[in-house]
Amino acid sequence: MGYTREGIGYQSRDTSLAAAQSNTGKKVTLRQQVQNVLCGTSEALSTEQIAEMLGRPYVSVQPRLSELANDGLIRDSGKRGKTQWGKQCILWEVA
Repeated sequence: MGYTREGIGYQSRDTSLAAAQSNTGKKVTLRQQVQNVLCGTSEALSTEQIAEMLGRPYVSVQPRLSELANDGLIRDSGKRGKTQWGKQCILWEVA
């Protein structure tokens, strides 16, 4: 995975790079919002919980969590939750 100067991740496809480079201010803001949610709570949260708290789609929030984890700013808490489909999911916390 590559990253833009703003730290936005993208796949090795031209469309992914174009999406990462478009409207970078908003994407960086969402990443910061995700980090702020985790910094503002003492409990570990799932991607679905964070997306719901922000009123944003899961597919927008999940990559931001990966970026924050890759940068060592958040981590897998070791705890597991359940998704809306009953599957296990990671509960994230501040590193």
